[in-house]
This record gives sequence, C-alpha cells and structure tokens, in this order.
Amino acid sequence: MKLRLYVVVAFLVGFLGLNAQDFHFSQFYASPLTLNPALTGNFNGFYRITGIYRNQWPGLTQNKPAFSTPSISLDFSLLKEKLKHGSLGVGLVFVNDQQNGKSFNTNHILGSVAYNMGFGPKNKFQVGLGFQGGVAMTKVDFSKLQFADGYYSDPSSGTGFSYDAAQAGESLASGSKVKGVFNAGVFLKYEFKEGMRVYAGYSFNNATRYKQDYILNSIEEFHIPFRHTIHGGFEFDVKDAAVLIPGVLFQTQAKATETNFGLTAGIHVKRDPNPLQRATFFLGLWNRLNKGNYTLIPKVGFEYKGFRAGFAYDAHLGKQYNDSKTIGGSYPQAFEITLSYIGNIFVPKEDNYLFNPRY
Repeated sequence: MKLRLYVVVAFLVGFLGLNAQDFHFSQFYASPLTLNPALTGNFNGFYRITGIYRNQWPGLTQNKPAFSTPSISLDFSLLKEKLKHGSLGVGLVFVNDQQNGKSFNTNHILGSVAYNMGFGPKNKFQVGLGFQGGVAMTKVDFSKLQFADGYYSDPSSGTGFSYDAAQAGESLASGSKVKGVFNAGVFLKYEFKEGMRVYAGYSFNNATRYKQDYILNSIEEFHIPFRHTIHGGFEFDVKDAAVLIPGVLFQTQAKATETNFGLTAGIHVKRDPNPLQRATFFLGLWNRLNKGNYTLIPKVGFEYKGFRAGFAYDAHLGKQYNDSKTIGGSYPQAFEITLSYIGNIFVPKEDNYLFNPRY
C-alpha cells in the first residue's frame, strides 16, 4: 500500500511540476501582489507588509510537506499629494512553492508597479492598472523522484517490488532553471454609497510562457500555460456595527479551471466613525469547485489599526477525498495563515482615500 501511495504521489507531483500548474491561495485577497499586479499600492496608507503561508495535504507523502507555499510582499502607495486623485504603487513579492519535500522547488521574485486613478466626487470611482515582472527559479531534486520503468519484481522485499534508478531509462536535464516572468492586471472599484462598495479585477499571468525542460531529447515541449484570473467582491457596512463581504474568484490555466465563492461577515467589536479605528472580527465560509473536486473553506480573521490576521482551513471533498482513501492516504486538507500591516510614515495633507479590498 505504501508503494502504491508513493507511486501515485510521485506521478501527481511530477505532473504538476512538468506541466506547470500555478500555486493558489484560499485567502487570495490576503496576498494582493500574487492576485493582481493592479492591487500594488492600492490601500489607504503609505506602506503595506503582507505574509501568507499555505500547507496542503500534510502527511500525504514521505517527503513532507506535500505542498507548501510561503510568500511575503512589501508595497508602497506613493505620490498621493502630487497626483491628487490617485497614487503610484510600487512593490516587491517573493514566493516559494515547494512540492513533495522540495522535490520541486520554485522561487518567484517579482517587482510590481501600478497606477491608481480616482474619478468623480471624492474619487468614488477608481481604476488601477498594474504590471509585474521578474524571475522564476526552479529546481528539481531528481533523487526524490521515481519512474515506473525503474520498478521490478522482488519477492524478498516487503512490498514485492524494488526500485533501481539505473533501469528507469530517463535522460534528465539540469534540475536548476531561471526563467523570466511577466504579469499584468486591471482593477475597478466604485463606492456608490457611503459604506457600500463594489470592485472587480482581471489579471493575465505567465505572459512569457517560459519553457520547462527537465527531460533531454523529449519529443514534447512543456511551457507554463497562461493563467487568467477574474475576481470581484462587494462590501456592505451595516450601520457601523458589521460588514458583509460576498466575493468570487474564477481562474483558468490550460484545461484547468477553478471557481471560489463565499461570504465573509465582520463584527465591529470596537466601533468608531473612522473605519481605520475600528476593530473587526471576521468569520467566513467559502467554497472551491474544480472538475469533480469540492473544497469547503471556513475562515476566521481579525483587523485593527492596520493589522490584519487570518486563518483558513481547506476540507477537500469529492474526487480528491475518494482518491486519497483509495491509496490509503491521510485526509486531504490544507491550512493557511496570513498577517499584514498597513502603515503611514507621514499623513498626507489631502486624504485621497484608496480602500483596500478585503473579500
């Protein structure tokens, strides 16, 4: 049974790595620079520090963790006084995506720039356009991968099979690659009434479609596919006592699609006419749909004076749950931890408010 589990996981991880499906976050809104470059500098403050950590399917593989993705970003909202009705956003984001105990390991280092412009009375309608570029550094540890041709019958082993890497027959290229990455996005928002706002965005990722070439003399070429992401949300403040935030995200990459939707509700445990002085406790319930897979995602968070912390738990149901039971694996699950802070070094003379979408 352990042999079957290892073979299946090795195949799964190999497929994900070589066919280059991107990482994803359940709390996608808590990692704005990986969600949409147009969100760079899109907040009411001078600087923003954001961290997120995702651990998916812990305990599924012998090489732990199965999937692990930490990320940290720093961005600034600049020139608000000179631009008067907008801001210039600049930022830097680092993402480390590990699969099967670093069998596949990818580091993204990306710089972002965005221009946010407000229109109409009190800048209630805002448009942001952003671009992002940098490098993806991938590394494959071939010693942790096994191929079907390398297995042979061995009655003396506990499983009835043994593995010989020399018989695998795979001609492997260098395991370290550095590739260029380029992304772009647009973001729209409108506050049609005080305490009521709607927003939507689109991002286009992997414009360079960099090549993933780990097998020598392969008759096929594998390029990372384009990824298209559409996201939107609505915020409704209830008499300064609570806030309701329904939202949705849809993304597609190659033949894969993913839909996230749900509702987050916040209770202002400390009320204040100034939104920046409130303390809010959040509870949310979200869902993810993906070709026969269904994930239920409860969330919890807290926000006060620029600090925000969040936690999400993924309970994988449907096909993923059935497949894990078939191979004798642990329950398919994931968790995420997020922390962010928005701060001001100086207070601008004119308050050109840019609200930070929360979902």
